[in-house]
This record gives sequence, structure tokens and C-alpha cells, in this order.
Amino acid sequence: MYVDSRVSEVLSSVRVVELATIGKDGRPQAYPMSAIWVPDKQHIVLTTPPAFPQKVFNIRRDGRVALLYSDMSGSGLNGTTAVLVQGTANAPATVAGTEELADFWRAVYARSPGYAKDLQDPEYQARMDWYYWRLPMFVSLDRVHVFDTTPVGGMLEPYPSSSVPMSERIKDAITRYPTAVLTALDSDGHPYSVRAEVGEDLTVSPLQPFEGKPGPASLLWHRHDGNSGGMLSLLVTGTLGDSGFTPERIPGALPDEHEVGPGQDWIVQGRQRSLLYLDKRGLHVPVVDWAALAGYATRQM
Repeated sequence: MYVDSRVSEVLSSVRVVELATIGKDGRPQAYPMSAIWVPDKQHIVLTTPPAFPQKVFNIRRDGRVALLYSDMSGSGLNGTTAVLVQGTANAPATVAGTEELADFWRAVYARSPGYAKDLQDPEYQARMDWYYWRLPMFVSLDRVHVFDTTPVGGMLEPYPSSSVPMSERIKDAITRYPTAVLTALDSDGHPYSVRAEVGEDLTVSPLQPFEGKPGPASLLWHRHDGNSGGMLSLLVTGTLGDSGFTPERIPGALPDEHEVGPGQDWIVQGRQRSLLYLDKRGLHVPVVDWAALAGYATRQM
């Protein structure tokens, strides 16, 4: 489909988008992700390590997705235009190495240059090789919606422990973040996401034109600093009604890097989970071309 220059600029520049997929229970799930717009191929590329495959599993069951470009932090944009893409995603049954995802890594490091030293460090390579094994997702654009932007961001610290009850974590999120990403299904059963204000009583007030219907829904609260740090998020799935949101669960919680012990457990767990994914499917460890990655990280935009 035709993408005008204003939309293309947003798709090319926003550092972190909100990807919504449909879970096994039929409820939409939204996650903060890096997404790369490839104009000459007219698709958006996203990836995730095999340690965290839930988004890929969702797409393989149902390819209907939404990507909300609502947080301009670090993008260099003036912050007046938000974009919602409703598309169809494909997640091939493969684990890609560096060469297969050259478009993705080149664009990632064009946005955030300066990581070459880490990428050339043998100790870093030994610890983090699993992070560069990637499950690819390719999104074709079906519909594009353009909105005004809303408040985003939020406090980073003090952050709550992941062990506290869901109700307490939701209360914290309502206080911590000015808005949440509300996702529900539209009349075609396609995820539809907008920014919304959430009250203490879980009333939800969309701040952008909203075509989602009452029923299965999710709220994602998150913030980032425009680079690779300062990430914090909370996803809650539930039901959207006329009077507000009824939370049900926090799906697929990832290891919390803010609560790691002396051994950097999230790194150890990530590698173990990635190797288990490969072993279960009889897949080989993909090739990480550290020299190519370091080359991408030394170039400026």
C-alpha cells in the first residue's frame, strides 16, 4: 500500500513501537519492540531471541497484528504525529543469524551507533551470543491510521518487584505512567491500539480515535529512554467493558533484569532458554557475524 512521506518518517525513526498480537486465549497482547521499516520491500521487520518466543507463537496461530508508533523518545521527531499500522505478519520457522537479518541490524545500529567496543569484546560475545540469534517477523501493511500524539514516558524508579500482586502492580503503573497502550479487537477481529488514560478505578479513556470493541483487551504501560536503557513495562490482559477494564492476568512475564543477582541471571536464563528452543526443534545455532555487527555500530546515520 502507499505510504506517504510523513508516515514513512515515523516508521523509519521511532525507536520503540508497541506490537500487538493475538494470544492463544484470543486476547490481544502488546509488547514494546524495535521495528525496522524497509521501504523498498514494503514491510516492517521485527525480531526476538528464541528465549522469548511468545510473540512468534501468537503470529504463527493468527497473523493479524497492530503496531502503534506512539512514543517519539530519542527519535528526533517533533512529536506531533503518531501512527497505527494494522497488518498481517509472517513468522517463518527459522532462527536467523546476522547475514539473514542484515537490514534489521544495519538499521538498529544506525539509530544507536557506538556499541562497536562491546561487540568486539570476546567476553561480551560469549555471554550474549544468544541475544543475536533471532526469530524474524515480517509485517505487511493493510491499514494505516494517523493520530495526534499523547503524553508518554513515566518514572523509572523506584520500580515494584515482579513478586507483588497484580493489583498492586497495576496501581503502581497508573501512578507511574501518564498513559497506557489500550488494545482491543476491531469489528474485523484485528488488534487496534491507542494511547489511553487509566483511572484508579480502571476506567479507560482513549486519547486517540479508537475502533476497538468491548471484549478481550489488554493494557500495556511502558517507558524507555530512547536508546537501549531505561526500559520498564507491565502488560495486563483482561476484558474491556462499557465501564472500564477488568484485569485477569500478566501473561508471559519475562525475567526481570532490574532484579538480577550477582550472576546476571537473566543472561544465563536467556541463553538456556534459547538453546532449549533450538534443541526441541532440531535447529542449529545460527552464525553471529560479530565483525559485521561492529561495522554497523560504528557508522553514523
